[in-house]
Amino acid sequence: MKMLDCFCGMGGVSDGFALEGFDVIGIDIVDAPKILDYKHKFILADMLILKGEDFRGYDVIWGSPPCREQSPCAKVWGHRWKKPPNLKENLNLIKAFLEFVRVAQPKIWIMENHPNLAQRIEQKPIFIGKVSKGMRRAFWSNQQLFFLNPSTTKQSIWKGKFNNKIRSWQRAKIPLPCSRAFAQACKDKLLETI
Repeated sequence: MKMLDCFCGMGGVSDGFALEGFDVIGIDIVDAPKILDYKHKFILADMLILKGEDFRGYDVIWGSPPCREQSPCAKVWGHRWKKPPNLKENLNLIKAFLEFVRVAQPKIWIMENHPNLAQRIEQKPIFIGKVSKGMRRAFWSNQQLFFLNPSTTKQSIWKGKFNNKIRSWQRAKIPLPCSRAFAQACKDKLLETI
């Protein structure tokens, strides 16, 4: 089974899918293996210029577009960021991903983002909930996926603490129990169709 992880970042989603037996490839605009310690096959590219027809044949395509513009933090602290929040740019990335999966035609696609995005796009999420302490996420998909709520696991998911605080960029990483739950749900759905 083949899985494409768009906006792969540190690889939280890729890690779970790889552990469940998927052949994983990540895509990001930054050199994730070098900068973020991404551990899987990788394509350095901008989602705004990728063509979906070049990525047909994937069983699962996952997308985690940047979500800081969707977060309430953007309104409170955005003026302090090196790159100020730009909601229009962010929504363009999200639309580009949705168009990408429409053209690529994977059997399953999933998009993860901040729950506030549900107010800004037409399609309603299939699930909104906590994926770890203090981390609420919304998930959109072309399939109804059934999985255990990963927030109930007792596994430690945060690594790389600094002065007893989690670095802000680490909070964006999807916890392994969550990505494995989605990978298992995808695998079950794909096996149903065989």
